[in-house]
Amino acid sequence: MIKLVHIVCLSLMLVTTNQQQRTLGKFQEIFAWKQLTYYINGIQLLQDRFSEDIVDRSKRQADRLIFSDDLPSENSTWNEGPDNDRPIWQATTQSPFVNPDEEAGRFFIQYNNLPMGVERVADRLFITVPRRRYGIPSTVNYISLSRDGRSRSPALRPYPDIARARSLASVYRTRADTCGRLWMVDTGLMEIPGNPQQIQPPAIVIYDLSTNTQILRYPFKSTDIPAANTPTGLASITVDITGPCDEAFAYVPDLTTYGLIVYSMLDNNSWRVTHNYFHFNPLAGNFRISGENFQWSDGIFSITLTEPEADGCRTAYFHPMASTQEFSVSTCVLKNSSLSSMSDYYRLYSYVGNRGEGSQSTMHGYHARSSVIFFAEIGRDAISCWNTGTALNPANIAILARDRQRLSYPSDLHVSNDEVWVMSNTLPRFGYSRLDTNEYNFYIYRGIVNDLISGTVCSTLPFYN
Repeated sequence: MIKLVHIVCLSLMLVTTNQQQRTLGKFQEIFAWKQLTYYINGIQLLQDRFSEDIVDRSKRQADRLIFSDDLPSENSTWNEGPDNDRPIWQATTQSPFVNPDEEAGRFFIQYNNLPMGVERVADRLFITVPRRRYGIPSTVNYISLSRDGRSRSPALRPYPDIARARSLASVYRTRADTCGRLWMVDTGLMEIPGNPQQIQPPAIVIYDLSTNTQILRYPFKSTDIPAANTPTGLASITVDITGPCDEAFAYVPDLTTYGLIVYSMLDNNSWRVTHNYFHFNPLAGNFRISGENFQWSDGIFSITLTEPEADGCRTAYFHPMASTQEFSVSTCVLKNSSLSSMSDYYRLYSYVGNRGEGSQSTMHGYHARSSVIFFAEIGRDAISCWNTGTALNPANIAILARDRQRLSYPSDLHVSNDEVWVMSNTLPRFGYSRLDTNEYNFYIYRGIVNDLISGTVCSTLPFYN
């Protein structure tokens, strides 16, 4: 354990040394990419790859892209070493997920790979690339901070390996729990414009991080998914553990059809709850980001949890994305599947306050030791904070970092111990115009909580790392 901590600390020192000139407010840029690349079985994918390239066996060998119908053994180490005889992708109907026909011959189209989520777990950064276009080799990936931290733009490695990674259709964000597990929602949907394909049922998927094996795939029930477009809105997951690991709960916001799916691991059961607070605010649906003007109607987007209170439950703070308001509810309410039938159920939810004009936010995260919530504000190209011990209003919101280019659409924010990790990805320009691949488009930042909030309205008494 001491050796691992030493490796992680050394890796972060190397990263920080290499990035000393690249700061944003009190955030440090850790990685940045013009376009993503992948490292798969000793091969670095630097340019587009199509299945039409494999007609000629000699070309297959020259490209070092080896296709095989043989499934790997359980002991295959797909992402390690330069053994060119190992297959890096299963071009066969036996494959867990995508085959060349389903992807119209596209294996890797570099421009289409847009990162969405970031999550730090010890030495690894998990980075997700949802399948919103063709040509995405792996939707869940990782970077080793100790191995890859010297590069500003390291290649992504499929998690846990390329064969098993392709059992996942599309994942927006991951979250790790205190029991050494990585949680995610596989939407099961290839969101190809004009040709969406529901490849498999949307499901909660959990990996054991110590063995890198999948330990659960829970397909949602039909009552959880009220419409065909619901899976497009299952973009985040929040894990709640207040007792034994096998009694965990998970909360999955549905931003498209305005609901919340609650999952109980002990009962292996799920249920859907609805509330008016889950809907978007039509007065906050106009956006101007990355030079693009548009309207969005995204509802409940992010949930973050306080520490357990005297009753053993937490306060769940949440907000719609097309909104500047914040709301809350006790997790005791969410965990009780029968309460939603009460005639005054709506009274169990609370309006917390308004962050201010232009403060629409994707993800937010709670830091327990300071009682501060951090917001990824897409409306202001900013990261902000609020101390939950104060009233939520514009005067009690502090802007910690702001930049129209380098923080254009902060797509993910996660608090890990005393660190805040942020991903920004210029999504609106990708969706409505075109990225300039000669400039940096995707960024990952890290900030130390104590440093970030020092001297702001978010700080009360300092805590020490």
